[in-house]
Amino acid sequence: MCRSANVTAIFKKGEKYKPSNYRPVSLTCICCKIQEHILTSNILKHLDAHNILTDCQHGFRARRSCETQLLSLAEELSSGLDKKEQHDMVVLDFSKAFDRVPHHRLLGKLEHYGVRGSTLGWIKAFLTDRVQQVTVEGATSQSLHVLSGVPQGTVLGPLLFLVFINDLPDCVQSKVRLFADDCVLYRQIKDQNDCTILQHDLEELAAWEKKWGMAFHPEKCSAIRVTRARNPITATYTLKGHALQLEDSTRYLGVELQANMSWNKHINQTVRKANSTLGFLRRNLKVSNEQTKTAAYFSMVRPVLEYCATVWSPHTKSYTQKVEMVQRRAARYVTNRYRNTSSVTNMLEHLDWESLESRRTKHQLTMLFKIIHGLVAIPADDYLTTTHNTRSTRSSHSRKLLQIPVSTDLYKYSFFPRTVRTWNTLPAAVAEAPGLVQFKRELSDLTLN
Repeated sequence: MCRSANVTAIFKKGEKYKPSNYRPVSLTCICCKIQEHILTSNILKHLDAHNILTDCQHGFRARRSCETQLLSLAEELSSGLDKKEQHDMVVLDFSKAFDRVPHHRLLGKLEHYGVRGSTLGWIKAFLTDRVQQVTVEGATSQSLHVLSGVPQGTVLGPLLFLVFINDLPDCVQSKVRLFADDCVLYRQIKDQNDCTILQHDLEELAAWEKKWGMAFHPEKCSAIRVTRARNPITATYTLKGHALQLEDSTRYLGVELQANMSWNKHINQTVRKANSTLGFLRRNLKVSNEQTKTAAYFSMVRPVLEYCATVWSPHTKSYTQKVEMVQRRAARYVTNRYRNTSSVTNMLEHLDWESLESRRTKHQLTMLFKIIHGLVAIPADDYLTTTHNTRSTRSSHSRKLLQIPVSTDLYKYSFFPRTVRTWNTLPAAVAEAPGLVQFKRELSDLTLN
């Protein structure tokens, strides 16, 4: 590692020297950051080349995100519900996961996965001899050595955590999904034996955490039973002697999952949060400039309404309008026209704002394009089947997909069945676009409802 203690000054582009602009920065920090990026990149290449990281981990990895994780999970649960299957799922909560990673055990796992020699030595030096202090109102505590945890805010820290938690799915028979330290354990329940296996898996996870110095927080863990059956197979699951509460819904990666796979509760919470943020803007950003207020709406309110909307996009008229009403209120705020006689439709046309419903449809089509072309880590072959039609016309294209059979409206309007129907109606110029940029460009010219 670089041990240089030299000091230099960094200025913003175009900034002239002034004594007040002088910001000393240690070259040690700069050199180590560069080394971090290089090591992280090369370790990732090694892990990917040997297919070491578990497929169920979607955190801090290329082509994976909260959206890909939620789409895959929601598809599995919704299609199971459509087939009258039952899935029992436990959402697990680690207690201070990133801070608990024991350094010597982490180094052992890195060596096991083939990270050795000078690279392992650099990481060991990166982790050891770290100290921390707390300063409160000018009073500073004594410094203490940090003996565990991956350094948060660093480039390498998240990757080290992924390596440390990588073997967790190997100790259970049920399915696991991970997003960094967010973990769900679930299983299709056909009889009481499946309940027994799921309970045994919870015991195995408790043994895993004890072995590796981690800790689940049983009071914050919850169980949910995804089924339409009037008389489901029941069981009480326990973790470390604590009976897990059976919930009607649970929050996972910022989205509310309900036992009946309806998104109504999540939509209500999302609309409530967006309206609250819009109210904050109205109270605190009292300017007449439409561009400024539009930028505030686009950056603070609309992202709330569109977070992972490919997963939960409403299909009923009432919930679609409920989401649109937030944008209509925002249009009144931006144009500063609150009279009942003022036409919100004219305001939206004046602002040139696309409907949120149309934006959600385009986001879904874009995600499907990414899945078809392997741009995200959702295997297309697991969900989609192409037709044998290779001809394209003005009203049709050659990349049509077979419609997914459904038995319920719940599954009919979930991501894959719903988006495939829209995909098959696209003009050839859009569906057959050679790349993502051109696809988005062609798609942006369409009006979708």
